[in-house]
Amino acid sequence: HWEIGERLGIIDFERGVKVSGSRFYVLCGDGARLQRALINWMLDLHSGEHGYTEVYPPAMVRGDCLVGTGNLPKFGDNLYRDAEEDFYFVPTAEVPVTNLYRDEVLAAGQLPIKHVAYTPCFRREKMSAGRDVRGIKRGHQFDKVEMVKFVHPDSSDAELVSLLDDAEDVARRLGIRHRVVQMCTADLSFVAAIKYDVELWAPGSDEWLEV
Repeated sequence: HWEIGERLGIIDFERGVKVSGSRFYVLCGDGARLQRALINWMLDLHSGEHGYTEVYPPAMVRGDCLVGTGNLPKFGDNLYRDAEEDFYFVPTAEVPVTNLYRDEVLAAGQLPIKHVAYTPCFRREKMSAGRDVRGIKRGHQFDKVEMVKFVHPDSSDAELVSLLDDAEDVARRLGIRHRVVQMCTADLSFVAAIKYDVELWAPGSDEWLEV
């Protein structure tokens, strides 16, 4: 994609680096429109057909929100922080959306609550040092559409399977080859009981990429 994108004039790596440094790029013309179209389409799909309520959360959160989602203290080195006001730029919309109901008691009758959200996301990507970062992989800034469910514990496993199917539906409708990988216990973080990765096949770099 780093060759095709530049040849088509839809990705400009040189100017991205000039403006912001390594691991930044500029989407141009049809590239920028494609990015925006995919975001809108995913939000419409999940809110219109899969039953999620769209929310647009802040892209900066307080430190305790990251503690609540398990990002701090473990991944502190991978987060961007405004030291003066103690704001963190979100690594994923999961952080602000999960914290929407923090310190609240939700009645069983309110559940399930299903949210879908778009945010820009920011990560230092220190953990990928030495890995292949050519092109738009593992950039410091990227866009993401995230799904979050608040459910009764008794239906939690079934709701996770349903959420996974909603994510796979995106790949199916786009006609992109994909697979689901269940993470083994040793690879689970302390905040997870079960974890699945949806990976898409990237023929240009000949590898499966987590999305």
